[in-house]
Amino acid sequence: MDLRKIRKLIEIFNASKLSEIEICEGEESIRLTRTVTLMQDGQISATDIRSAGDYPVLPGIDDTDGEPAEDGYVISSPVVGTFYAAASPDDEPFVSAGDKVEVGQALCLIEAMKIYNEIESECSGTVKRVLKKNGDPVEFGEPLFIITE
Repeated sequence: MDLRKIRKLIEIFNASKLSEIEICEGEESIRLTRTVTLMQDGQISATDIRSAGDYPVLPGIDDTDGEPAEDGYVISSPVVGTFYAAASPDDEPFVSAGDKVEVGQALCLIEAMKIYNEIESECSGTVKRVLKKNGDPVEFGEPLFIITE
């Protein structure tokens, strides 16, 4: 992909209210996402660009039993909706803790406004923890999975 095209795409993305965009051109692709951060004073701060290789590493998330999670890549929800671990109630979950995953592998579905969004792994590794249960509501940016290398 031409560097001028990438710069123009970033410029357009920063001027828009989009939270994520992915462009594929042949075998090349670029994905731009905007992350939202809640600051200590309660204000919201949005970073403009997070490139495909820039996924957050979160040092410890508390799960239901209160034990901190090991460091790993956090896969977060790109939309507000309902979390589904499988394609239908009778199917096995896409992934479970301990499963090996590859980049682009389906992890779950999030239903938003009657549209099912397939959430794919952004990195390769092992699913350390699934942070949501089937049918749980999720918010934009809410952690869904922890994946370790």
